[in-house]
Amino acid sequence: MRHYIYSLHSENDVEKITDDIYGQDMLETATTVVLQLFSSGMHKDILTRLSDFLIKNYPDLPVETVFVTTKTLNPEDNSDNATLSMMILENSEVTDIENQRFEYASEIEQDPLSEVYTRTEVEKVFNKLVEDSSVLNSALAFLDIDRLDQINVTLGHDAGDYVIRKTAAIVKETLRDSDVIGRWESEKFMILIRDVDRDTAANVIERIREKIEKEEFADVQDVTASFGLTMINAGQTGEEIFENADRALKMAKENGRNRLEVL
Repeated sequence: MRHYIYSLHSENDVEKITDDIYGQDMLETATTVVLQLFSSGMHKDILTRLSDFLIKNYPDLPVETVFVTTKTLNPEDNSDNATLSMMILENSEVTDIENQRFEYASEIEQDPLSEVYTRTEVEKVFNKLVEDSSVLNSALAFLDIDRLDQINVTLGHDAGDYVIRKTAAIVKETLRDSDVIGRWESEKFMILIRDVDRDTAANVIERIREKIEKEEFADVQDVTASFGLTMINAGQTGEEIFENADRALKMAKENGRNRLEVL
C-alpha cells in the first residue's frame, strides 16, 4: 500500500493531485484506490471530481473499487481547510487492510508553533516509508536552524519562535503535497520526501537551504540552516536510517553550518 496526503487550499491543488497521478504513474499497478476527505464539509465536491477523474482516465479500475468516505478531521475546526488522503492498494482488497489504517489520519496532530506535524506524527510517516522501502524510494532529511539559541539570547524567544515558524513555512511551500515535514525538537525538523532518487532529494533540500539563506527574517539577521540527508533504503532498519541522517546533520554542523551533507 502507498499512502499520499494532500493539503487542499485552492482549486489548483486538485489539479496538482491529478498531475501527480499522471506524472508518477501512481495507478499503473493499482487494484484499489481509497480516497478520504477530512474537512469541515466545504469540499465534498472534490471527492466527486476525483472519483470521476479516476473512472474516466483509468477505465480498467472497476468503479466499485474506488471507495470514497468523508469525515471531519477536527470537529472544532470551522475553517475552510481540507486534507485528502489517497491510499493505493496493489493486489489486495480493502478488507485486507486494518481499520486503523483508515482511522489514524483523523488523529494527526500539528505542532502549535510551527504548524507542521508533531514528532509523534512525523515518526509514524517515517516508519511507514521504511516499511514500504522495497517498493518506494524515499528520503529522510534533518533540518537544524543554525544558532537558534543565540537568537533566543540576544533577541528574545519571540524572535526565535518567529524564525521557527517562518522556516517551517519555507519548507512547506517548497515541498510537494505528498511530502511531509514535522518538528523533531526545538530547532530541528524531520523532512520526508516520497518517491525520489538521491540526486533529486539533494536538489530539493539544497533549494530549501538556499531559500532560508536568502529570506529576510525581519529584525533577525543571517538566518541559515544545516541539513543531513539519507535515502530510506530497503534492508535497513529505521534506526540505521535515522542514525545516517543524524550523522550527516552533525557533519554539516561541524563543517561550517549552512550546508547539506548526504550519507
